[in-house]
Amino acid sequence: MEKINHKGRTFPWALLLVMGLAAGFAFAQEDGASWLKLIDEAERIPHATGIIEQTITTSGGSERTLTMRFWSAEEGELSLMAYTAPARVKGDKILQRDDGDNIWYYMKRRDVTRHFVGTARRQSAMGSDFSYEDLGSGDMTEDYTAELLGDETLDDVPCVKLKCTPTESGPSYEHIIVWVGVEDYLPRKIDYYDDDGHLKTLTLSDFQTIEGRKLAMRMEMVNVREGSRTQMVQQSISFKDEPEPSLFTKEALSREIR
Repeated sequence: MEKINHKGRTFPWALLLVMGLAAGFAFAQEDGASWLKLIDEAERIPHATGIIEQTITTSGGSERTLTMRFWSAEEGELSLMAYTAPARVKGDKILQRDDGDNIWYYMKRRDVTRHFVGTARRQSAMGSDFSYEDLGSGDMTEDYTAELLGDETLDDVPCVKLKCTPTESGPSYEHIIVWVGVEDYLPRKIDYYDDDGHLKTLTLSDFQTIEGRKLAMRMEMVNVREGSRTQMVQQSISFKDEPEPSLFTKEALSREIR
């Protein structure tokens, strides 16, 4: 299995570290907006390709596993996921453009394409605990304002804790709580809240460095109300080759991918 680095973004943090991490951290501690910028920079990847295995566990304990190939480009503004297993979903695709503001789902069995915009993006993606909205990349600085709640250690990793409230054009959640590593600026945990309170929790783990980039190889979303969970494990990833622009078009959804 090829090892990986982080979500789609480039980060010039070597220079920051040389100049003095302590000074930068002190500044960021006083300003939630600065932390959002640090997260965006740490997660920015120009393009990527790879394979993901997704396991959905229902509240009753039954499981189903799906495998997909994925491609992203333009620092995450464009992404495509194509399911390769099991057979009943092989060939189904999810296309996202404009940082997830526009989403299309193509069902191969019926040769049907659905367009998700606005509140429709809150729907569960393939019956998982991730919504279509969750799968979009977006920019923290554009999608949220942030309030510092303090420091906390998660799994021996010092983190800063942020309360992030969506902007007018941001996600549909009432707010989220994010734990961010103070040394690499990468999220370790996210609690999602709607108008009724705590809805679900995303945990990111198994951080590895691939081709010079650090990222979480494992993500698990737990729906605290339903008792279901979805785990996504990165089987492989590469940042070397830029995908063909034609992949990220609605017209290409019904075509076979070579």
